[in-house]
Amino acid sequence: MKRFLSLLVGLLILSLLSGCLLQPFGKGGSKFKPSSARDVIDYSALDFKEGEVLIKANASGSLEQVLAQEGSAILHEWPQIGWVVASVPPGESVGSFIAKLRSYKEVLLAEPNVRYELPEPDGWGDIELLALAEAEEYDKQWGLRNINAEAAWEITTGSPDVIVAIIDTGVDASHPEFDGKAFVEGFDATGEGTPTLDLHGHGTHVAGIAADDGRSGKIAGVAWDCPIMPVRVMDSEHSIWTWYLTDAMLHLGDYAEAHPEKRIVANMSIGGRGYSFAFKDAIDYAAERGVLLVTSAGNDYMRVISYPGAYNGVVTVAASTPWNEKADFSTMGWWNSVAAPGVNIYSTVTGGRYESWQGTSMASPFVCGAAALLLSQYPELSTVELKNQIEQTAQGSGFTEELGYGVIDAAAILGELRPMAYGALKVKTNLVLEDEDDESYGVITVFSSDGVLKAYGTTGMDGSHTFHALQPGDYTVTVAFYSAAAEGWELASQQASVGVDKKTEVIFEFEL
Repeated sequence: MKRFLSLLVGLLILSLLSGCLLQPFGKGGSKFKPSSARDVIDYSALDFKEGEVLIKANASGSLEQVLAQEGSAILHEWPQIGWVVASVPPGESVGSFIAKLRSYKEVLLAEPNVRYELPEPDGWGDIELLALAEAEEYDKQWGLRNINAEAAWEITTGSPDVIVAIIDTGVDASHPEFDGKAFVEGFDATGEGTPTLDLHGHGTHVAGIAADDGRSGKIAGVAWDCPIMPVRVMDSEHSIWTWYLTDAMLHLGDYAEAHPEKRIVANMSIGGRGYSFAFKDAIDYAAERGVLLVTSAGNDYMRVISYPGAYNGVVTVAASTPWNEKADFSTMGWWNSVAAPGVNIYSTVTGGRYESWQGTSMASPFVCGAAALLLSQYPELSTVELKNQIEQTAQGSGFTEELGYGVIDAAAILGELRPMAYGALKVKTNLVLEDEDDESYGVITVFSSDGVLKAYGTTGMDGSHTFHALQPGDYTVTVAFYSAAAEGWELASQQASVGVDKKTEVIFEFEL
């Protein structure tokens, strides 16, 4: 079975690489050429929804008029981040319509509505836990001991003001294990039913790991006293789309803004190929309002990039064994933050049952629950401070692509705050929106020295954008904008060096 999965993953890599960067990674003699977010991604090999595209409007002109002229219409709007979902004109493909839209000054970005996947639970593998069948249910939860959860509970079991959002298949709140557990009204991004409808079981399993109350029932989660917010993003056809995930993150951002006395840690054990700029804007919108996103690394056995795991600022979790080693199926990469138990993880599933599953989907909620405990102890921490503390207190001796900074230590997380290991980058331009009829937004992309897209953003009303959670190092910064003088899109680039716990500024001055 494992050999078959490895072969399948290899074939998928070959077929999906075109869903990543078009630019070379700067290895094997290739020279990296700076590009912009408008043309750096090729989505053609990805699975996306026919008949729909996602569009970010530019500051100048009317997007509605452009769409009407092309025989398209707006299906859904996200005014918080300036994106819409629009129909594809009859007889036209998604790819050709996106290419056509990019020629308009009124369109800043356009992308397809891509399908995302659950990192499905892997087989049981070769690991056997002694006396598993005879053990009490809590004794089956070896992962809680490996992350030092019992010592953490001596410090805090969570707070009702810290919400654990489960962005997943839904959460079966009627499960007997959750009797007496606090739930916050959830959100159904699919628009089909209720967030407590779980047609798969994945979200219910994740919720039990992250936040079940250990005082009663058969098992214990990590954050006992933190309420659960179910956020359903899988529809009845078992599909997860960019539209749903973007809606989910914006809901969390709006909720956080409306409830400043609350904090949210969100678990999203979901991944997909290709960099979605709409989804990233939604994640940033939520993060600006204090929402931390924790996500799974994936079960690809090898180094395969996926999102949201590779977005800057999120906490990405690899899977570990009872011996704190990398689980064989766990995806490795520079984007991994930390690791957590992901083999034979016993938790709740639909229908009032309990099952042992494994995968990075199961590892991620351990970290989400630990992050909720951290916020309960230090409620004023920013999202980058939360990420930094989780990573810098892990049970590792340095960073590796297999385990990130190591298996988390829930007790150490709650201890003394560690020095910041990240830097920030502020990109300033003169693309200030004083007159929306004449000016343009700028699309900013940040590439590492070997050509990997590390961050993306757009200029705001003041013409600037600040990137957080960047590793110290050298970067290439590009800005693309529509020049009214040149009557076309222009691209400029600069080099920037980011230091530890420092904010670097880069200034672009354009002839407007």
